[in-house]
Amino acid sequence: MTKQYLFVNENIFTFNSGTEFSAMNRAKLFKRNGVDAKIVTRNFNPSLHQEIEKYGIDDDQVLNMYDYFQNQTGKKNHHEYLRYSSVVDKHDYKINGVDNNTSYIERLGQRIAKVSIFPLTIGEIGNIEYYDNFGNISSQDVFDYRGFKSKEIYMHPAGGIGHELVFDKNGKVVIEITHMNVGDRVLPSMYKLLDYKGKTYRFNTEDDLFAFFLEEISDENTVIINDRPSLTPVIANLNTDATKYQYLHNVHTENASQAGNNSAVLFNNLYPLFDEFFGKFAGIIVPTDKQRKDLEKRYPMGKFYSIFDSAFDLKANIKPVNTHNITYLGRVFRDKNISELLTIIPAVQQQVPDVHLNIMGYFESADYKNELEAIIKQLKIENAVSLLDYKIEAEKDNILYNTCVLVQTSLGEGLSMSLVEGLSYGLPEVAYDVNYGPNEIIENNVNGFLVEPKNITSLANRVIEILNNQDTYDRMHDQAITKSIKFNPDNVFAQWETFFNK
Repeated sequence: MTKQYLFVNENIFTFNSGTEFSAMNRAKLFKRNGVDAKIVTRNFNPSLHQEIEKYGIDDDQVLNMYDYFQNQTGKKNHHEYLRYSSVVDKHDYKINGVDNNTSYIERLGQRIAKVSIFPLTIGEIGNIEYYDNFGNISSQDVFDYRGFKSKEIYMHPAGGIGHELVFDKNGKVVIEITHMNVGDRVLPSMYKLLDYKGKTYRFNTEDDLFAFFLEEISDENTVIINDRPSLTPVIANLNTDATKYQYLHNVHTENASQAGNNSAVLFNNLYPLFDEFFGKFAGIIVPTDKQRKDLEKRYPMGKFYSIFDSAFDLKANIKPVNTHNITYLGRVFRDKNISELLTIIPAVQQQVPDVHLNIMGYFESADYKNELEAIIKQLKIENAVSLLDYKIEAEKDNILYNTCVLVQTSLGEGLSMSLVEGLSYGLPEVAYDVNYGPNEIIENNVNGFLVEPKNITSLANRVIEILNNQDTYDRMHDQAITKSIKFNPDNVFAQWETFFNK
């Protein structure tokens, strides 16, 4: 029988990391080649089907646990407009619009509830907060993007969530979630699955429910590829005949420069995989051959496979640019060493006065963004740096089409989706020569430069060399286009075909 591939993840977020992008990229790749595959997610997310639309993922390519038990896995086919909704009885209640995003429900001059409009829609209900006689929030209705009430949340008198009910589209309760005091916090303590195939089931945690769900949708013809180390214990302990693999998207050690050393310290989140559950997986997939070989040396009894975790078609209408824009693309987190990238700008300005750095991605926190802004101010480069929010599709294209050099100062990478994507725009790239991805993507002095880690002077000089030398830029631009072939969908899928055959 035909194999079914399930890519297990926590969620598809409004702001996604490379892990989610990799899963979506893989789902498109498999569909393009006629392979039955789905992204399977655990978290309750009323925006899920709105989010996947942004990335060109079809509704039938994603299966969420709550969707499954709500018997609502299809696409949007209803718009629950506040003005026309039966949720509000217009004879007894008045809708008082505040702005495009908020309205209040009032009765006899008293405010009964607040309605928040679903983001990026016009007038569709997102959630409704109901008030008690003292103006406190007593309960909340949560609506799904597809136009039905998906959950009711009842608040504990002392604050926090007390009880939750999850509904199908017809208003039938399918899941109850009970919350209790755990230490100084109120946390979920029981998940009750109601009338599922004629039975009621009780689970202590959401992961227990998720395991049950995965066992329900898998069989001996299923291949489960877990993308999240946080879900490793769940996948390892499944009672199923499915074949299970773990995908590691990043370097496996805390010190990336020592990744080939058998005694190098693992990241904490990987100890369960390698120490406790290693034998419960048919193999581990990593993005590069070098990482595969290092892991084989460290764990000679294991099975390891190397498959690029991203594939990109060459962008249309690529042409050389005459800007001095350099861009960082990716998560704006401390582990990406962004502060070090900022320090090269004053040196680059001495040779290229109009250089401009775009830092584009979602930020670790508001505090970290403030730290970067403080560094920018201290270096007096406010006019030479833009901290740009997370962007996709046309907005991202606009930045990258007008970029001269893609830069990266990360001290450890599995592959680096942003560098692979940069090739598809024909961008010369400058990055630290760290394990594992940059030297898989950049050929030194061919389509960019590899720089000794932490050598800020060399990093600045290599950026200057591309910006100031038209011949170097043109040559590397052409070679980036050539290099992109290595990571195009046909070549990456060929790696998957080899994996299938094994």
